Amino acid sequence: MTATKPLTAKSNDGSGPRRVLRLIEALCRSDEPTRLAELASAAALSKPTAHRLLSVLIADGWAVAHDGGRYGIGPTARAVAAMVIRAGREDSVESVLVELQQKIGQTVHLGMRSGDRIVYTHKVESSQPFAMASRVGTEQPLHSTGIGKCILAGLDEAALAEFVQRAGLERRTERTLTTLDALTRELATVRDRGYALDEEENEANIRCVAAPIRTADGRTIGAVSVSTVTFVVPRDELLALRDDVLETAERLADTLA
Repeated sequence: MTATKPLTAKSNDGSGPRRVLRLIEALCRSDEPTRLAELASAAALSKPTAHRLLSVLIADGWAVAHDGGRYGIGPTARAVAAMVIRAGREDSVESVLVELQQKIGQTVHLGMRSGDRIVYTHKVESSQPFAMASRVGTEQPLHSTGIGKCILAGLDEAALAEFVQRAGLERRTERTLTTLDALTRELATVRDRGYALDEEENEANIRCVAAPIRTADGRTIGAVSVSTVTFVVPRDELLALRDDVLETAERLADTLA
């Protein structure tokens, strides 16, 4: 687990630790990036105070700023959440992921949404000779990753269009989907089959299959994925692992959701 940064807001600026905590709580309540005015109201703060505290939270990774004056939870907050889970139920989460890795021999990731990105909260390394460059705490795009597609597949048409307008569709490789129409069609396929594929769309020579982790009311809070090197594991062998990934996602939902 990556080290987290301490909050640096000081009580002598008139904010006080309780105000910072109320603002973090307000950020955590929303699945989508939130406007400053809404955050200030939810945290019972003035807009100038909320804006000043957000600058501190952003600097230390507790929050992230998005286009349009919106703010979301940052990677440091996600890492802290993972450590809280570790203190309580993490043994179950970790054991489920390790069990999957030992069964299939490939790299396993667990990722959660962090604003308009995903952040890896867990990784179990492959037993193959080629190591993935990813690490816990790494942020990745939503549109070009299997985990991210699982999350985007849970959005309605309007929310997806707003996301694309706000975050854009960066071309990561020659295979990346870079138009709203192409992404919309891909997400319809993800919903129909229940899992997502990353066909070298985020990184050349890396192919992934991912399954969503859903709450009881159907919200997607994250996903579990298996990543392979294309010149080591053929595509059909990766697809053969999808049932194992889907089963693991269901087991994790009982623990995380």
